[in-house]
Amino acid sequence: MEYLTTVDSTNNYLKKLASEHILPDGYCVCADFQTLGRGQVDSNWESAKGENLLFSIYFEAGKIPLNEQFLLSEIVSVGIGNALKKYVPDVKIKWANDIFVNNKKLAGILIETVIQNSKMKYAIVGVGLNVNQLEFIQNRTTAISLRQILGKQIDRDELLTELLTEINLLYGNFEVNSKYNLENEYFKLLCRTDNFYEYSSEGETFRAKIVSVDSDGCLNLLTDKDLIRKFYFKQVKFLI
Repeated sequence: MEYLTTVDSTNNYLKKLASEHILPDGYCVCADFQTLGRGQVDSNWESAKGENLLFSIYFEAGKIPLNEQFLLSEIVSVGIGNALKKYVPDVKIKWANDIFVNNKKLAGILIETVIQNSKMKYAIVGVGLNVNQLEFIQNRTTAISLRQILGKQIDRDELLTELLTEINLLYGNFEVNSKYNLENEYFKLLCRTDNFYEYSSEGETFRAKIVSVDSDGCLNLLTDKDLIRKFYFKQVKFLI
């Protein structure tokens, strides 16, 4: 574990570290503040200094097939969900790997992989979790923190330990031949599996419910016209 006061991005820092040193599996870097914090597809991650958890984990990830690397995303999101149940029992995963409570974003995950000889050499898993921040400016209508939900401050060090314990437990015990257990746990935490909701894709709006997610991350939606439609990340938008 390595703690930093300020860094451009914990993912960037850990990637550089991994390129220069041999790191132990599960090595973690945590920072109080990121000057260039990122979400998915280079969106910004808003976080007040010293209020939240911003960390990245190094995984060798060789046991996860390249064509099924979404399994790592499921490991991390289920691990986070399991740890957060102690604080908020109704925590949900919004496909692909955002953590939601009350239809607002509590945490986000950014996974970057390095490929060598058609295998994953290693993966850097970045996590941003809103812990004690009381006010969001850019994301005031879409973000939420544990402190806003619970009305009290949370010990960040204790929470980080709980998160890493759950993530590393799932990762350490994971075997490809038992991936269906992981996929079932992921699906149980997934939101929008219970009913039909609004979606849009390429200018078209339709109603559907989630029926499954493939090992490569493909989302399978059953429309209200009884058709199965498949989407990869950023190909479909969730409408509220």
